[in-house]
Amino acid sequence: MSNILELPAEEVEIPFSILDTDLYKLTMQNAVLHHFHDAQVVIRFTNRAPHMLFNRACFDWVKGHVLGLSELKLQPEERAALEKAYPWFSSTYLDYLGSMRLDPLNQVKLSFHPKSDDGSLGEIGIVIEGPWRDTILYEVPIMSILSEGYFKFVDTDWNYDGQFELAKQKAIDLLSPPSPTSPLVFSEFGTRRRRSFRTQDTVVRGLVAGFEGWKAKGGKGGLLAGTSNVYLALKYGLKPAGTIAHEWIMAIGATYGYKGANGKAMDMWEEVYPPGPNGAPLTMLTDTYTAQAFFVDFISQPERALRWSTLRQDSGDPFEFVKAAKETWKIIEEKAGMNSDSSQPVAKGKRVIFSDGLDVNKATELQKGCDDIGMAASFGIGTFLSNDFQKASSPDQVSKPLNIVIKLNQINGKNCVKLSDDKGKYTGDVEEVKRAQEALNLPHEHEDKRRG
Repeated sequence: MSNILELPAEEVEIPFSILDTDLYKLTMQNAVLHHFHDAQVVIRFTNRAPHMLFNRACFDWVKGHVLGLSELKLQPEERAALEKAYPWFSSTYLDYLGSMRLDPLNQVKLSFHPKSDDGSLGEIGIVIEGPWRDTILYEVPIMSILSEGYFKFVDTDWNYDGQFELAKQKAIDLLSPPSPTSPLVFSEFGTRRRRSFRTQDTVVRGLVAGFEGWKAKGGKGGLLAGTSNVYLALKYGLKPAGTIAHEWIMAIGATYGYKGANGKAMDMWEEVYPPGPNGAPLTMLTDTYTAQAFFVDFISQPERALRWSTLRQDSGDPFEFVKAAKETWKIIEEKAGMNSDSSQPVAKGKRVIFSDGLDVNKATELQKGCDDIGMAASFGIGTFLSNDFQKASSPDQVSKPLNIVIKLNQINGKNCVKLSDDKGKYTGDVEEVKRAQEALNLPHEHEDKRRG
């Protein structure tokens, strides 16, 4: 790739590459170009831990670095690397990615809202507006910039000591769980909430070292499956991880209606990424409008369901989800005329990927639960890997990561909402959430717990 791959991570100033983002932003941008070329959107930032305030120095740094996103462009060597690593990206899409430029001066509105008596601490407001085909790329780098700025100017009681060894040991722990649990298959998902680019680069290096050391000692069955970060995947020769986020399904629900939105999202995705031996992985996120609504859509077309190899669980009770997923695949296979042979295992070749607040212990417990019912599993682990620090002044205390999100708010003037399998925790306009619940025959529960 480019010479920047050879620079020490501590010398890299973000933003430095349009590929320092999660894969799903590129796969979704390609799909947006195909299906929503002229759609206009509003995207909003929410700090889910509002007591963790920013200072003005941080805000100024963040603003400057967000404006710096205008300088990013796909380099020829980056395009060549993308074409080689991701053959399912069309030349039309890569031409667009190579020609486009972000316009944060006109598309991103940042504001500082004082909350302390002296005005030095406050909340940051961010509203992104413009064509979805371009603004879809802001989420990941802006969240990365916010987190890096916070830990550069607000919480500075930490250091990088031991991060490589910590990541290396986590990889070994995931790959060598206590018997009889299977070794885990996992990917690094930490870009959006990483402490810094240097942290994520160090963590990925540590994970690779742990995996390679484990293999050298005869380890089998487990796998470091990749990283969601495109730049780091190319840098370290890893596979990319991730396909679809809530944003895609939220926009389709708002545009075409909530009933059947999951199925339509899958159909529209397949138009861009036709199934096949060299096609993009078909992994469906299940909780945009609750897993209950998703499974209704999934069962409705067995042939389509059988083409999607992986379901991603991102909220709710993961153990209950696995049981429901296994039962759903059983129904789908029966409707498709399969399972006439009772010795044939249900959901052969299918998998659940977990991505909700994982650490080593939780992932190991989930693997055991999947082993017990014969369900294949994998894990996307984020903050636990890329933002796991202790206070430098008190090593026995955690240096807490931010809890921030940037979510699609409107498309072509229509409100977008996200329901969750964590009951009552949803995103979007309250009345629009009620309409979605009514359209999907879902109960209105715990509305006082609404979050952004």
